[in-house]
This record gives sequence, structure tokens and C-alpha cells, in this order.
Amino acid sequence: SEELEKLVARALKAENPALQHSEDPNTSASGLASAFLAYAADLAQPNSVQAWCKLLAEVLSDAGVCLNEDEDRTDTSEMEAISLVVAAFCKKGVLVAPKAKIEEGALVMAVLVEDDDWHEAVIQKELSPDKFLLVFLEYGKPQETLVNQIRPMDLMVDDEGAEASLEEGRCELCARRKLLTFHHLIPKDVHPTYLKKRLPPGIDGEPSRNFLNSYGTMVCRQCHAYIHRIAPNDVLAKEYNTLQKIMDHPQVQKWVQWVSQQSSGR
Repeated sequence: SEELEKLVARALKAENPALQHSEDPNTSASGLASAFLAYAADLAQPNSVQAWCKLLAEVLSDAGVCLNEDEDRTDTSEMEAISLVVAAFCKKGVLVAPKAKIEEGALVMAVLVEDDDWHEAVIQKELSPDKFLLVFLEYGKPQETLVNQIRPMDLMVDDEGAEASLEEGRCELCARRKLLTFHHLIPKDVHPTYLKKRLPPGIDGEPSRNFLNSYGTMVCRQCHAYIHRIAPNDVLAKEYNTLQKIMDHPQVQKWVQWVSQQSSGR
């Protein structure tokens, strides 16, 4: 609707005020808002915050527009700006992201009593419909927490083609026997950066499509999701492009220490 388009345009202008002065209707805030809603309608509404962010990134890319106009901007800072806009959409009720189910073994953000701040945690047990026992990964601390102080993370893995590789086996990260997915150690959405060019330092292989598609590791979905929590895909490709480099990350070590003690049924 026209009112919805105005709300989207207002959120875009709040992040990049220059959009309200664009003389090109395709790159103005209202034009981008219209395109965003049209793209969403074509997709029958994206079903997660991550999907909404990707959709907005596609609209901006097609229009040649950046929300973050700093001279030293990076892909990461641009995605942070996009995430802020989508968060504003959700807060104003423009977008409605489905509530993720809170269940045992799920990665969440929760409020730690000691500092009243949000930290990564894993649900250990449902105590009641309104309360869960969880463990904070950074501290290994258990805590009973009310549901209104828990925010589920989207466990959909940002690694195109991963779900097609589901098979049962032992996770190469946590060593549990689970259904496994293939994690591209150079994520697929950054393959164009390296295809027929130079691979990241330390990677022994050819910059071919066959190598890029086969260079990876088999991990369970929880570990796969956690890998994509530690860094955006371009950083994973440059700095965490071997299993050992991933395992050397301090937060991954804490995650593996906790999750490897859980039963394979979780």
C-alpha cells in the first residue's frame, strides 16, 4: 500500500538522508521502497530477517545505491546498515518475521543477569512455557531465563547449496554423529572473487569452479550455523578458510567444548 511504501522510504532515509534528494526516481527513497515491496511480492514474502536483508541488499545493488556512504565503507559495514534498516522495518511492523521456535540445543541470544547485556547461549532445557535453562557460551555459565529475555537466532545457514548435501556422519567440528551439511571453506557467494583469479593465501588448489565447489568440510547444522556467526562470508574466505583456522577461533573452541558434551539427539 501507499502507506507501507512511505514507512519503508522513511526508514531508508533515516539511514541515508541523501536518498531524499535523489532526482532519479529509481534511486530515490520512494523508488527503492517501491522496488523493495515489489521484489517481496514476487518472492511471496521472505520468511526470515536474513532473507529480508538479502532482498534489500539485492534492491540496493540493482539500483547502484549504498546505504553506508562512508569513504572507508566495507561490505560488512553496508550489511550492518541494511540490518539496521530491516530491524527498523520489523520494529514499526512493516515487516513481520516469523518467530523462531525455542527448543533444546538451539543457539540464542539471552540476557546475562550479571551485566544485563545480551550474550550467545544454548538452550539446555525447557523448564516451563515461559522459562528455559540455558548455558552462556562465553562463560560456560548456566542460568534460568525467562522467554522474554531470549532471542532465537536464525539457524538457516548462509551457504548456498549446503542443504543439498545432507547426509549422516560424524561432524568434523564437534565430532557428534548427526545429519551433516557441506560447509564451503570459501563460501559460495564469494566464489566470483576468486574464480579464475588468485585463491586466498595458504590455500593449495586451482581457482576453478570444481575446486571451489568441492573445497570444504562436513559439519552438523548447529556447527555450520555457528561458523557463519563468527564472521561474514568474505572474512570466512580470507581468514577462516581451513577447518583448523575455524577451530582456533576462541568462540568456536568454547562452542565445541559445550556442544560436544551434548547427546547426538540434540
